[in-house]
Amino acid sequence: MWKCPPSTVLVPVDFGEASARALAVASALASRVGARIRVLHAEVIEAPPYFTHEQLATIERERKAARAKAVQFVLEFARAHGVGQCEVAIAEGSPTAAIVQAAGQADLVVMGTHGRHGPGRWWMGSVAERVVHDTGTPVLVVRADLGGLAPEQVFDRPLVIAPQGAQGEANRMAAALAQAFGGQVVDTVVACEADLAQSRHATLMVVSKAGTGQASRLNHTEHWLRSCALPMLFVPSDPVSSSSTTVVQGGVS
Repeated sequence: MWKCPPSTVLVPVDFGEASARALAVASALASRVGARIRVLHAEVIEAPPYFTHEQLATIERERKAARAKAVQFVLEFARAHGVGQCEVAIAEGSPTAAIVQAAGQADLVVMGTHGRHGPGRWWMGSVAERVVHDTGTPVLVVRADLGGLAPEQVFDRPLVIAPQGAQGEANRMAAALAQAFGGQVVDTVVACEADLAQSRHATLMVVSKAGTGQASRLNHTEHWLRSCALPMLFVPSDPVSSSSTTVVQGGVS
């Protein structure tokens, strides 16, 4: 079971602007709550099936050398974007699978998204959607520009969005994060997206992952990732939740 406030924060990176912003946000949070940061980079490396044993052995030697260089590169990238002490993990294979597996050992995942459509969404677009859907760990998704917010401002005024009767976990996490930064949960009700657009005081959307099924939850995730400019924290819902009627409320102040 994940902890709140988190003691371990996982930050997947692809070395783009969105990853840099995710590192900055994770660093601001970790320094405030005393969490440790683990930075993960994953990529697919496959040898052609027609390679000989000698060629495969050469590739394996090159792989080991490249891994050592990658660790150093990730460390330098993290330090350049505000992270002091951190652990580094390099994974070979699908980024989605690597992140979901690593998320099982973390209390929070902080990752970036470009919010793009088409091929440009591969690493931090469609991957973010799948990670949110597939992991049981809370996932904070941020865009490259953070909507004009400084990293330490993200947690000042969280706004909770949850199905009726499933606000517990989302409220608990929103309140803990806001308290850590001297902020408060936005105590308001939003009936539609037009109302949400007018909620200018909110700095973070805390979205419950409740839904009636896998397709419902995935569509729910995609909808918010593509339509909202605010950072979004997706929180696993209460086990007792069964309603699919969505309301938006603060609940805790």
